[in-house]
Amino acid sequence: MKLGWVCVLILVPPLFVLPAHAEEKMWREHNIAADSLSADERALLEETVRRIGSLPQGEVTMNPSAYYRLSRFKRLFGFRFDGERLKGWLLARMKSVVYGEGWTIAENDHQGNFRLGDRFFKKSDFLERAYCLIHEARHTDGDGFRHVPCPKDHRYVSAGAPGMDLTQNLACDAMEDGAYAFQAAFLFELYARGFEGGERAGLLYNSSLTRIVVSPRADDSAISHR
Repeated sequence: MKLGWVCVLILVPPLFVLPAHAEEKMWREHNIAADSLSADERALLEETVRRIGSLPQGEVTMNPSAYYRLSRFKRLFGFRFDGERLKGWLLARMKSVVYGEGWTIAENDHQGNFRLGDRFFKKSDFLERAYCLIHEARHTDGDGFRHVPCPKDHRYVSAGAPGMDLTQNLACDAMEDGAYAFQAAFLFELYARGFEGGERAGLLYNSSLTRIVVSPRADDSAISHR
């Protein structure tokens, strides 16, 4: 069975509190088909995207030299950390969104068609939903930046899926600018700015980096959209 990334399901207070009313205008303006979602599902997704857009640039609170050594956000996204620009980057990579039953929180068919599951709508907080959307959005670029199996000597686990053996699943990236790199770069900026929940963002940043491997055990036929 082919499995991919599962978000760690830990409930923490939200980073920011914004109105939860639906804004269908968001989908119309960006030509994103989301009509198949229920009203509640659409409202939660819209709230998540709005909150990404509300993330302030903020001041870096971590060690400056470590920040400039480790930050890769501008190099990957092409602009400095800015919630409104990040929201635009995300929406530009979404063509449709549907609900999909399954074990995973979210997936993208690498053409911008997102499928979001129960974990996204019922078991994840804002931080988890946000970084998973960023992760999946990267799969729209290029050839999809598809995952590969983790190497045989991979010593890490999926905290959210203890039954998964990462060496037998498409759960790592063989490149340094894939979905896990973008996910990690986003989480790092939240941590670096000391946002509420930033400590957990730092832990998830570290975890994300374990999925970026130099010499994965994979062949070109082993690919995944997750």
